[in-house]
Amino acid sequence: MAANTTQVWTIGSLLTWTADFFTRKNVEEPRLSAELLLAHALQCSRMSLYTQYERVPAEQQLTAFRDMVKQRTSHVPVAYLIGKAWFFSLEFSVTRDVLIPRPDTETLVETVISHVRQKPGWTDSGGPAVLDLCTGSGCIAIALAKHLPSAVITATDLSEKALVVARQNAEAHKVADRITFFHGDLFAALAQQSAPTMFRVIASNPPYIPTADVANLPPQVRDHEPRQALDGGLDGMDAHRRILESARNFLHPEGLLIMEMQFDQGPALTGIYAAAGYLGNLRTIRDAANHPRCVAAVRA
Repeated sequence: MAANTTQVWTIGSLLTWTADFFTRKNVEEPRLSAELLLAHALQCSRMSLYTQYERVPAEQQLTAFRDMVKQRTSHVPVAYLIGKAWFFSLEFSVTRDVLIPRPDTETLVETVISHVRQKPGWTDSGGPAVLDLCTGSGCIAIALAKHLPSAVITATDLSEKALVVARQNAEAHKVADRITFFHGDLFAALAQQSAPTMFRVIASNPPYIPTADVANLPPQVRDHEPRQALDGGLDGMDAHRRILESARNFLHPEGLLIMEMQFDQGPALTGIYAAAGYLGNLRTIRDAANHPRCVAAVRA
């Protein structure tokens, strides 16, 4: 797809050529990548690409598309190139300062929603207080706010730049009035609260990749997503341990503590939960691919 070619590039020919090119370059999801990048360059939906297959994009649009294709062959994630990702059927702005939301994490959100909806008494005092640690783009907190309209949500992150993105997403989804964002390291961020809160739910998708495994991640993850959001220490569970150690001071009786994990960390994380000594009803929750994805427990 050289810029000086005499070929007339239609939407259809661009999609075919780019998908084949991405396949040769070992780019993940070659066809989907081509569709998302071209739709972004044309400022249209993916579906509309197929209703205007013979359309010839303007040269400015072609230039923008070529630039994104070049970056994609260097394994820059599509979400960073187009500035958005989808989670729980919601669109989120993303930058290189935040982890790209994954469908796997929807398992955590679904579990929290189901748990809260089974506790009607939790709304008696104005709505359940929910804490989202390591909020990143804000996708967990915002999805919960959209589906639990009575919930009052607090979200924290160690990255100030990530919180800028999270606040923008909360504004875009019109839930900024029900989410309070604090900058800081896990529970230490809550020192900024005017009064202590006991949370009915504490949820987190913390860093959980073992340090030695980070180098073996796919290049689009390893080389482009924030390492701070990936590296979980020697066995990947440093943050999980710290959360479990402190959560006893913030979790309401019968409150839910749920954390995401790598699919093979279930036995180890379950053991860490059990050793904490203040939790019961311990269970592992599987994602849509039937992989162990979260460990949840209720304060005894």
